[in-house]
Amino acid sequence: MNSIQLNDGRKMHFLHHVCEDDTAPTIVFVHGFPLDHSMWLEQLPLQQHASLLMLDLIGFGESDPIAERTTMKEMADDVANLVSKLGIEKVIFCGLSMGGYIGWEFASNHREMLDGLICCNTRAAADDEVTARARGVAASQVLQTGSDAVATMMCQKLFSDATQSDRPGLVKKIGDVIRKTEPKAIAAGQLAMSVRQDFSSALSDIEVPTLVVSGSEDSITTPEEMALMAMEFPCVTSVTISDAGHLAPFEQATVFNHAVVHWLSAFSSSAE
Repeated sequence: MNSIQLNDGRKMHFLHHVCEDDTAPTIVFVHGFPLDHSMWLEQLPLQQHASLLMLDLIGFGESDPIAERTTMKEMADDVANLVSKLGIEKVIFCGLSMGGYIGWEFASNHREMLDGLICCNTRAAADDEVTARARGVAASQVLQTGSDAVATMMCQKLFSDATQSDRPGLVKKIGDVIRKTEPKAIAAGQLAMSVRQDFSSALSDIEVPTLVVSGSEDSITTPEEMALMAMEFPCVTSVTISDAGHLAPFEQATVFNHAVVHWLSAFSSSAE
């Protein structure tokens, strides 16, 4: 991996694969909680169609440690800082779950950089009071008990039944990533998500081409919820991936990649 020093001195690690076609767009992939860039590695074949930037958010993967407190906006600012330092003027922002929450802030605060949006297994609404309180409890617990319990619990919720039973290797990969994530980063991520803004009423202002991707068996952000969210975008394509849970691009990478390629062809045509 490569690393770059952000404006405040922290180092962010990333992979950057440049497409041979210099007119191709750049997709920046922002991982979910509490994962890292590796959840996107099966999207590497997309480099035939776009330049790819896969990063570890501060506190996750190989990037520098996170502060005790952070926000979705600060994370979005870090992504914009990385993009700017690499000399990239515009990106298609692709975020999953927490990565999607960061995407709303990116669209709101760095609109001049936004060329398109891919929203995977995410929502625009903020946490309700019960969920926010539960995140606070979880943040306190992980500092006491460590990341292993979080990995065990999350791996029971993230995947479809078919993935759980037939592809244990995939489940183990994600569990291993979570176990390696520092409890401090997990706690900070939980607290940041608990106080994030509600962007439900702002989706109609996002006028760039948007791809909304859901998993047919996602119980965290259901396909029904995501279908309602998709209706708010002015220029949207919506795809539900069968036999996929909350990590649809990871569980069904070939299907997801095909959907992105198909969307990119329409995206390129609209830009001409």
